Amino acid sequence: MRITNGSIMNSYIYNLNNNLENMQKYQNQLSTGKEITRPSDDPFLATRAINLNTSIDKNDQYLKNIEDSIGWTEMTDSSLGNITDILQRIRELTVYGANGTLDDGDIEAIAMEVGQNIEALAQIGNTKYDGRYLLAGQETTKPPFSVSGNTISYAGDSGQLEREISENVTMSVNISGDRLMDGETESLQTSLKNLMDRMETGQTNELSSDSLARIDEHIENLLSLRAEIGSKYNRLDTAKSKNEAESLNMTELLSKTEDIDIAEKIMEFSMMQSVYQSSLATGAKILQPSLLDYL
Repeated sequence: MRITNGSIMNSYIYNLNNNLENMQKYQNQLSTGKEITRPSDDPFLATRAINLNTSIDKNDQYLKNIEDSIGWTEMTDSSLGNITDILQRIRELTVYGANGTLDDGDIEAIAMEVGQNIEALAQIGNTKYDGRYLLAGQETTKPPFSVSGNTISYAGDSGQLEREISENVTMSVNISGDRLMDGETESLQTSLKNLMDRMETGQTNELSSDSLARIDEHIENLLSLRAEIGSKYNRLDTAKSKNEAESLNMTELLSKTEDIDIAEKIMEFSMMQSVYQSSLATGAKILQPSLLDYL
């Protein structure tokens, strides 16, 4: 096989370009800090990096859902706590009103305070979180509680607000107001209406024998609802810790997949730079002969 000057030159230029391309590769890695700058550099690592980035983005959204749900449950617990305090005050007034020695003026004053507390129940029942009514079920855009003639009413529904807190894992984060209004024997609406009627008509025996027991039932119901919302909070808090741990692990894996070892890449770049410079020096010698040298 005859080796000509042209074949030598072509081979040299081909190898020189390869050396330049390899040097540029290490230079790009040093400038970006990434092992791969395009999928063709390493399809396997590129696919793995894409999958990890997608998983991290999903986890970020799950974390936002969890944090929003934690805020929702905290505000719900606070509202239920305030409602419990109001019912406790109504209970105290019921005990006081059942005293048969009170005159009409005292009974009227007690009834007025109970009426104010019923108004306060509706006001707290209409508490919002992030522009949405907490206790309205799925009807979160309309106030669920109203009072007319000392009678409290609920206009929301019993719907549950579901939040996705992990892949294929959802949970309900709300307590609907109908559960607040329900009672073991009768609704809160009926209990409070009967309580007001009995105070206004002086039925002290009914206050002590029936109304007091009904108020106690509703307080127990509220305590049960607060325990439930507390368990929801605990689950969300655990999910948040798990989410943060998973995100940290995936971020570390992504770093190991994408990020370069700076010291190693500097050494490799220096070696490739030396190879390229040697190639240039060799080329200078190859290119010296002219046509006159072969005449």
